[in-house]
Amino acid sequence: MPEPASTQSPPFAEAKAANLSALKQAQQHRIDSVSALVDANLTPDYRRVVLLTELARALKLKQVEDALPVLEEAVRLARQLERHDLVAETLLDLADYYISLANYGPAKRCLQDAQLEFELIRDLGGEVRCLGRLALVADQQGQYAASLAYCYKGMTMANTSETRRFQTSLKIQAGNTFTKLGDYKHAHEYLSDALRVARHYDYPDRINLALGGLGDVARRQKHWALARRFYLQSMAVSQRLGLAAEVLAMQLNLAEVDERQGNNANALALGYPVLRQSVAAGQLLAIPRALGLLARASLQMGRPDSAIYYGKRSLRASQAVRSKEGARAANEVLALAYAARKDFAQAYTASSGRKAYNDSLLNEATTNRTAALRLNYELGQQQNQIKVLTQQARLQAQQRELYRLRQQTQLIGIAGISLLAILVGGYFFWRFRRRQSARETELRARLAADLRDDVGTLLRQISLQSNLLQEGLADAAGQRLQINRLSDASRTAVRQLNDVVWSLDAQNDYLTDLLSRMRDYGHEVICPRNIELDFKLPNALPVYRLHARLRRNLYLIYKESLQNILKHAQAVSRVTVGVRLEGPQLILDIVDDGQPAAVGTHVALGRNGQGVTTIYNRATAIGGAATTGPVLAATGTVTGYGVRVVVPLPHLSA
Repeated sequence: MPEPASTQSPPFAEAKAANLSALKQAQQHRIDSVSALVDANLTPDYRRVVLLTELARALKLKQVEDALPVLEEAVRLARQLERHDLVAETLLDLADYYISLANYGPAKRCLQDAQLEFELIRDLGGEVRCLGRLALVADQQGQYAASLAYCYKGMTMANTSETRRFQTSLKIQAGNTFTKLGDYKHAHEYLSDALRVARHYDYPDRINLALGGLGDVARRQKHWALARRFYLQSMAVSQRLGLAAEVLAMQLNLAEVDERQGNNANALALGYPVLRQSVAAGQLLAIPRALGLLARASLQMGRPDSAIYYGKRSLRASQAVRSKEGARAANEVLALAYAARKDFAQAYTASSGRKAYNDSLLNEATTNRTAALRLNYELGQQQNQIKVLTQQARLQAQQRELYRLRQQTQLIGIAGISLLAILVGGYFFWRFRRRQSARETELRARLAADLRDDVGTLLRQISLQSNLLQEGLADAAGQRLQINRLSDASRTAVRQLNDVVWSLDAQNDYLTDLLSRMRDYGHEVICPRNIELDFKLPNALPVYRLHARLRRNLYLIYKESLQNILKHAQAVSRVTVGVRLEGPQLILDIVDDGQPAAVGTHVALGRNGQGVTTIYNRATAIGGAATTGPVLAATGTVTGYGVRVVVPLPHLSA
């Protein structure tokens, strides 16, 4: 039976034919151009594989079956080059070819091989793409639970810039599967989320698919205006992208909306060109739907012969792609059309076929729905576990954060305490340096005063004696006396300068150095006067490091004591110097055997002058004490004069 004529007006039909002819010419030009490039590049390399895949895509737009040998050559060449990325991509293209022909067995094998290749090169995006196609194959076979399982597996993989686009496709596929299961709530959630992500990251080739899926949900719920709006938006995006297959699918959806609303003329007007383009492009899955649309619209317009014609073709096309849904719909139209022609035998046969397909679909639908519900339940349990684990992980993260904050607080506290300790230490160090500087300044001032008083006086004496000698007024005996005085003053000045230098030398800071200096000085000033000097020291002296002030004052007390003996003592023949240690104290005794002018009178000893006062002051300055007075025998007789100085010593030095 010939195909019924179109209801379109002749000018419009001519324009459509002209557009179709132009499209075919453009497709052929693209095929010829890529074929020329393939023929020009015979070297088995990466470029040739890419050109072969481009040629296969161009051929699929014109006639799907023509792409198979080209795709097989591309796969063979990619394996020969041992490029895992090329092998995976060409296997994906070959799987798409088999999916378009509803040849699902080879498609699954290609997808499984491609997934292994993507795993070898650790391409997560490629693995997600394979899962998406496996989900599509399961969906088209009516295995909705398996389709959702593939989708969930892909969506749980790492969400990165490499996988985000393809995971958006998985959400669209999950939404479409839920639509077929009648779970419109979950379908709308997945499709809306996919649309939001696609718009946010500007994925126009996902925006059109999400809009088409939302249109299917609205159409199933008989929200015709909303469905039409979604389909028109999806078709506009696909037209901008030049996606002919998606544009064709939306045109078919719009035609079905018109048919469901009773606009059969519009449905036929859209259905005829969709059918021709589907046949021309080899879109085997779209052909049964287009034929079923034309059959239903023709029947509703009172054309049972046309309905039978398109119904038979739809039945054969559905059986070719193993579409039970399409076969059931075709048998239903045929039963009604035969009944309208009063051919009840054929109507009964078609009705029996519809019932058989309906029972099979009902069983499959029940099985699929049960499996889907079980899968949703298991996923719900997993999500609950994930929520519990997430809460535990969040609690652990909070505990770690609390521990980190506690550590940070402790570190800040330690840092604050350290800073405070540094500041306090710096303050005390500054105080120490300040006191040390003050002591040094005081020491310099005392040294300057001593030099000015002692050495300065001696130098003035030397200058005076020198002037007297230069004038020559004295006789020979007087000149000798002046020369002796000049010599004594010079030696005394040198000794004073040596004492100053010795007191400043840090190498003389130890107690043993002080005692050695005291012994030397005593021999220098006492022995020349025919006075015996007796030094009494402990057999073993510990190592004491004396600070400069203590060392200097002890030495000056010792000198002052000897000078007092030389100046004020009478009939001295022996001077005894004793040093002993009692605990943390040093005791210095300086005793002479000088006799007083008047027995029993303390003043008569002549020792209460400025020299004794200086001894007291110096002992007090170093934290000690000094005592002076006559030395009495057991009978009460004065046997001499003594000076005792007691001063504290610092800790032992290593």
